[in-house]
Amino acid sequence: MEAEAEAGVLRLRARALRVCFLTHYFPPEVGAPQTRIDLLARTLAAGGADVTVHTCFPHYPSGEIAAPYGNRPWQVERRDGLRIVRSAVYPAANQGFVRRLLDHSSFALSALATAPFSGPFDVVVGETPPLFTAASGAVYAALKRAAYVVNVADRWPASAVELGMLRDPRAIAAAEALERWVYRRSDLIVAPTEGIVRELGRLPDAAGKARRTWPVVDIDRFDLTEPPAADPQAPLRLLYAGTIGLAQGLATLVEASRLAGPELVETTIAGGGAEADGIRALLRERRIENVELLGTVVAALVPGLFARSDACAVLLKDLPIFAGALPTKLLEAMGAGRALLLSARGEAAELVRAAGAGIVVAPEDPRALAEAIRRLHSEPPLRRALGAAGREYAEAHFGADRAAAEWATQLRYALTARQARRGTRAGAGRRRAG
Repeated sequence: MEAEAEAGVLRLRARALRVCFLTHYFPPEVGAPQTRIDLLARTLAAGGADVTVHTCFPHYPSGEIAAPYGNRPWQVERRDGLRIVRSAVYPAANQGFVRRLLDHSSFALSALATAPFSGPFDVVVGETPPLFTAASGAVYAALKRAAYVVNVADRWPASAVELGMLRDPRAIAAAEALERWVYRRSDLIVAPTEGIVRELGRLPDAAGKARRTWPVVDIDRFDLTEPPAADPQAPLRLLYAGTIGLAQGLATLVEASRLAGPELVETTIAGGGAEADGIRALLRERRIENVELLGTVVAALVPGLFARSDACAVLLKDLPIFAGALPTKLLEAMGAGRALLLSARGEAAELVRAAGAGIVVAPEDPRALAEAIRRLHSEPPLRRALGAAGREYAEAHFGADRAAAEWATQLRYALTARQARRGTRAGAGRRRAG
């Protein structure tokens, strides 16, 4: 068994590691998984890996295929050292459970249908959520005789159940069974937080396979210059840039901005999601004029939003599932050198406190958040110090080169683990035959 595994490693060292990221979300779409996977794939490729990304045609969050793409059975493009394979999808807007289910399952099926044409791989990396992509990845990897790594960015269906998105007991049982099957078929499970790793460790099908990988941020894309000078009495320019979904509870930010008042804060919300229409309606109903809802902003313009802001808000609802969450928007704010206002518990709060990067308040408490806004408004030196500390921490922990080196180690470990298990099964088969 050990000899076979070592032989596999020696063969791998003789050529570039061939990696395929199977993902439902990818640029030119804008969002946390899109940005993270793109940066990681490009950095691995720059380090010598042969990287392919198999994804669908861009349609998030509008549900419309973005020009100049069309919804075809198959397309291949090359960019930034990556080979990008796209296959068909049923495009649905990021709202409505059934249509999103069809969206996710359609790409999972089209990826398998086109897998024979995507090339040979040593390792396949699947993403969950969506869980259907992760399940498809297990079969995809088996077809390629490749090791399979599952990246668990968020526990699903557990998070959907806690948020009330999934209520039917039969649907929950089916989703949990599929989740266990994915973990059972994986060679390695990676997650960005210790909380998720601990949860996975309690599942028999994932026990012993789960490891933490530090998240990654494209720090170099952010301008570290101070925001344009403003009158000391001018409102605090507060930015929220990210998904407007059930998990975030942005009504808390809207109410906090109303309580603080237009003389203290001007809040900009950039992003889209299932709750965007509800936030827009709330602004109209309460006649709140110091909150601007921009909608989805193309990725190239996001750094400019940070550069024009004094501070950034990050929120999560007060649910147990989010104790182990670490939002990408939090890491980006740190990378941009902006003070944080965090309304959350768990690992996100621990990280902000450890980095000295912001003010932490209890989740879903608009009065506490409004008071934190007042403090940042009245203390410009404090927000500059918090921003500088966040940037320093991000440079030390979330840089792309560090993440790529860690991922390369994990991918090789997964390949070795798969080869070792194959040797064990082969040995058991020979013993039975004997």
